[in-house]
Amino acid sequence: MANLEKRVAGVEKRVTRLENAGAAKPAAAAAAAAPAEPANPIAAVFVGKKQVVGKQLGIKLFVELENTGRRRYFAFNGLLVFRDENGAVIWSKAYGYGEPLLPGERIQVTLGVSSDQTKEYLKFVKAQTVTVALEKQEAYASD
Repeated sequence: MANLEKRVAGVEKRVTRLENAGAAKPAAAAAAAAPAEPANPIAAVFVGKKQVVGKQLGIKLFVELENTGRRRYFAFNGLLVFRDENGAVIWSKAYGYGEPLLPGERIQVTLGVSSDQTKEYLKFVKAQTVTVALEKQEAYASD
């Protein structure tokens, strides 16, 4: 009789665990159904480059950053990484932005590379196509 009672108690525990797991699934399914916030909510797109001649030679780089997330970000920072058509890194630069950026909003950023940075400057001159990505992002939102 004691063995039977132990078995019944074990079965009841398993049934209780299964029932609790079943109740948790709808909440988990609802969370999975809602679109998750992207890991990198700020997308970077390379717009173009322009040769600058003055006291010093240089290249102006034009980049567009867009908030692809669902939240309003009050600030963000990361590492802008420029690559050539082969995927080789041309240049990387830390970048931070401290103004509010609404979902879907875009901002234009202009960066400069002077001929003092000889390797990077020549890589930009030589590159036919350039891509950019904002890596190691840290975005700050209130929501």
